[in-house]
Amino acid sequence: MLPSSSVVERAAVNRFVVGSSPTSGASYVIELYLTGLTSLRRPLFIFGLIHTFIFLLIFTPLGANYGAGVIEHFFALRILDRLVPYIDFATEYPPLALLSFLLPALVFRTPLAYTRAFALEMLLLDLLALALIAALTIRLKRSVWHTLVLYTLFVVAVGPIMISRYDLLPAVLVLAALYAFVSGNHKSAWALLALGIAAKLYPIIIVPFFALYYLRQRQYPRLISGSVTLLVVLLVISLPWLVLDARSLLSFLHYHAERGLHSESTYGSILLVGQLLNLTQVPASMTFGSWNLVSPLADKLASASLYIAAALLFIMYILYGRSLWRQQITLQTKILDRDPTLLMCHYSVVAILVFILSNKVFSPQYLIWLCPLLPLVSGRQHYYLWLLFLTAAVITQYIYPYHYIEFETAKPYLVVMLFGRNLLVIIMTLLLAFPVGISDSLRKVAVPNGSPEGMARQSRG
Repeated sequence: MLPSSSVVERAAVNRFVVGSSPTSGASYVIELYLTGLTSLRRPLFIFGLIHTFIFLLIFTPLGANYGAGVIEHFFALRILDRLVPYIDFATEYPPLALLSFLLPALVFRTPLAYTRAFALEMLLLDLLALALIAALTIRLKRSVWHTLVLYTLFVVAVGPIMISRYDLLPAVLVLAALYAFVSGNHKSAWALLALGIAAKLYPIIIVPFFALYYLRQRQYPRLISGSVTLLVVLLVISLPWLVLDARSLLSFLHYHAERGLHSESTYGSILLVGQLLNLTQVPASMTFGSWNLVSPLADKLASASLYIAAALLFIMYILYGRSLWRQQITLQTKILDRDPTLLMCHYSVVAILVFILSNKVFSPQYLIWLCPLLPLVSGRQHYYLWLLFLTAAVITQYIYPYHYIEFETAKPYLVVMLFGRNLLVIIMTLLLAFPVGISDSLRKVAVPNGSPEGMARQSRG
């Protein structure tokens, strides 16, 4: 909990909790240290040191043994050779992802040096995640120490893939977008979300949460301006390719559309268990950069996965909307109170889990998307959720990278472990989608912002 030892500290805390001066993630870190707010400076400094040690002295040597940064280095060198992505060479990565690959290569060209530089880039994103998690934890009136310990445990459980792939970039952008949104900096939130989409595509599933909140608050002009901001940012990022060759920009989307059924996906693990039980036969091969299953049934499941994902996400948005309308929050407010903040963080985790489970691809690095948000969830069953995630992440790390060659030969114990991992993630999703206890505290009376009661509530923060 936050100390109340001085008026200066309380005033500084109010700036971040109430959101009277909302800032973006990067400026938040700078401002945090300039205020001299020791209640947050100390945990951020300590956990910053811990994460620096983990990323640079543990993950980097381990990752180097398993091809960390190899793919990123390859594409970065092609760009440095003055080849234009999507036009001169094919790639499955969105534009902002390629930029994150390029930055370390501007200085470090050799494979080993690039791997270390890329790990440092991921560390910087991780440190930003620590600051944003701390900021959101204050808004949720939770213990910063407790939340940062959880995040650190999740990072360790996920393992060296944290520095082997760039997925911390979209994960931090989603976190920053949520923080900006609940702090009242709505245009920045939409811009950050657009950057996230330009990095990994999956952040697009967060858009309906922003839209539904505006509809609940009857803030229709903000919904329009936010949507315009999102589209303008995406347009600016896409502009070079729209000028050179508009059709080329769709090539990475075609790549993902044509991908087969990933062996580690929910559907793939079921088919592999069916093969162990002699119920079906599913040959596998290395295609599209992953170990995919090849059979008529696998192909049908891969084709159906998009519609299954859309249907399940639609259900999640209905559940969020129902909870939001029942919550009866203060109308026409720009800054979110604790309860709507908690609700948005909660269902953002649910949406990401649903997307991962219903997708035809379930790569190990997808668990990175959950690491910054999962410590923020609440409810009576949150301890079980954290334990389930830790277990699922450890199983994932055991399979990849340490025993993946054996998995490719369909070793029965590894197939069973993978199936168990997916089952744990399914249980997590069900517990979050149908929570017990989260709605008990979300009972405020809806009042207009201009009414005396609404003004009094806003003055109390």
